[in-house]
Amino acid sequence: MPTTPRDAPALPVPDLPAREDDLVRRTAPPDPGGAHDGELFPADLDLSGADARDTRLLGCRVRSVRADGLRLAGARVVDCEVSGLGATEAPWRAGTWRDVVVTDCRVGALDLSAASWQRVLVRGGRLDYANLRGAELVDVTFEDVDLRDVDLAGARLDRVRFAGCRIGRLDVTGARLRSVDLRTSELTDGLDGVGDLRGAVVTSAQLLQLAPLFAAHLGVRVDG
Repeated sequence: MPTTPRDAPALPVPDLPAREDDLVRRTAPPDPGGAHDGELFPADLDLSGADARDTRLLGCRVRSVRADGLRLAGARVVDCEVSGLGATEAPWRAGTWRDVVVTDCRVGALDLSAASWQRVLVRGGRLDYANLRGAELVDVTFEDVDLRDVDLAGARLDRVRFAGCRIGRLDVTGARLRSVDLRTSELTDGLDGVGDLRGAVVTSAQLLQLAPLFAAHLGVRVDG
């Protein structure tokens, strides 16, 4: 069993009331550029197609909503919990998320390019395509997530852990990694940018799996 490194990511502890009754029930999608403090977005609220660019969500809970095409680019999300959200596409680029817990969400195409995440936990659920190109992730944990295609090209990751995840194709081309823990996750469909894995932690079995990619990167021919 792999040990937990001393520089494992810090987990988020959202500042939220214990009772949902203490939150204000929201009956309409968030406003573009608006501020929403201490609100509950319930399961019967459809956020599909809503324009919530540059909105601010502080101390909010989002529960089992449908959010196809919800535009959340540039949003600031702090001290929030998001659970059971479903979307075929989520254009959420260049947002800032801090102290956020995301559980059991299913998203087809998730665009978080150029986003900034700090102390974020993503637990369970499925992401078919996660675009994190140029993003900055600090103290982020992906736990038991089905990640079909993860694009981290040009991103910066510091204390990021993939725990018990199934990762299809992973692209770390041009990424800067520090304390990125892949040891308990499965890499199934290939890796792009093997030369930029410096700063990642893998098991000996994973190293053997990646050996042909390292050899090709170094120009080593294996014969026999």
